[in-house]
Amino acid sequence: MSYVERWKRRFQAARAARPVREKAPQGGGWDERRSTWFNRYAGQSDRSHTYRFFEPYVRGQVLEIGPGPGAYTRLMVGRAERVVAVEPSPFMVQRLRENLRGAANLEIVESTVEDYLPRLETYDFALAANVVRGIERIDEVLCEVTERAAVLAIVTWAYDKLPDWLQQVREQLLPPAAGGPEGPNNADLLAVLKELGLPHQVYRADTPYHAFDRLEDAVLWVEGYCSLAPEQRQQLAEIVTPCVTEREGSFLLPSGRDTLVIIVRRDDSK
Repeated sequence: MSYVERWKRRFQAARAARPVREKAPQGGGWDERRSTWFNRYAGQSDRSHTYRFFEPYVRGQVLEIGPGPGAYTRLMVGRAERVVAVEPSPFMVQRLRENLRGAANLEIVESTVEDYLPRLETYDFALAANVVRGIERIDEVLCEVTERAAVLAIVTWAYDKLPDWLQQVREQLLPPAAGGPEGPNNADLLAVLKELGLPHQVYRADTPYHAFDRLEDAVLWVEGYCSLAPEQRQQLAEIVTPCVTEREGSFLLPSGRDTLVIIVRRDDSK
């Protein structure tokens, strides 16, 4: 089995295990409630720990795949001549427009990246941050984007070790299907890049904790992340609170994530 085929099979298995509401291709599972939650905690969050690896390449014409509420977009519009942000969720598009109101060089397109492939232009830089694991046709997308972009940066994470709080939430508060297949991981992506012959460099971003200003925010973040009902909040707090460490005014929740920044360069020798 090729690595591309393995990717697609793992993607399909994970998708089949998700709730029906998250299976629609248009929107990628980001309904109004989840997009509001994500915007609250990620829309204006600090991305310097990963952005620093590809900031020097942000210039000219930029393509952003799956910008969400714009945590990276707001950094790039200040450096690029034009940013084309391709986002499938109408709720995320709304948050992005609200968060970057006034950015004249930002063009927002409501579409999946797969559907947008025929409309690709030529770009100096492209970014796919925390979205590639949600792309089934990974070979088509990677090949087409790297053909059109001089540099593609991919930010991706997978669980190196499932944190205790998530394991407990799955066992106590989520239905069995929630602990099903995880889908493609970082190793799968690196294998696909190698199989496709795409030259790349890999950098590891140190992200051991999720940081919050209040303990309550850590609980609410997990509630949104796991799509729990507000009625489960008390039980959730009993799970999360012992896992949080307070340090210098921040409340730290172990992430368990292995975060990579992958820089893919177009091979002009072909």
